[in-house]
Amino acid sequence: MTTQTDLELVALKLAEVDALLRSAIDAHTMASDAFESAIKQAVKNGLNSLQPDAFPVTNHRRHHRPGRPAKIDNDPELQAFITARIDRMTFVQIAAEIAEHFPPERRVSKSPIHAWWHRNKK
Repeated sequence: MTTQTDLELVALKLAEVDALLRSAIDAHTMASDAFESAIKQAVKNGLNSLQPDAFPVTNHRRHHRPGRPAKIDNDPELQAFITARIDRMTFVQIAAEIAEHFPPERRVSKSPIHAWWHRNKK
């Protein structure tokens, strides 16, 4: 290759890079403008733009409890099962009965039963 050919190739590559940079700058400018517009709109509308139905309030969130809700609180059948046995069996016995009657993903041990009972006893 000659020096002239090398220079032409470099000039061609620089032109390609220049076009890519201009395209990237244009895309960046458009994205920045869209972001700025969204921020201004959010500041202008504030909380009024949030739809109440978009984030329904659950009892778990209403009581400001961290973490995930307890299995027993979300399973009325499990609650009824425990309530029917709580006066005549120990927590360990109830946990064993639950293990016999419920699938693994619905089973709870004595500690959650104890905690649930003390939270909800009437």
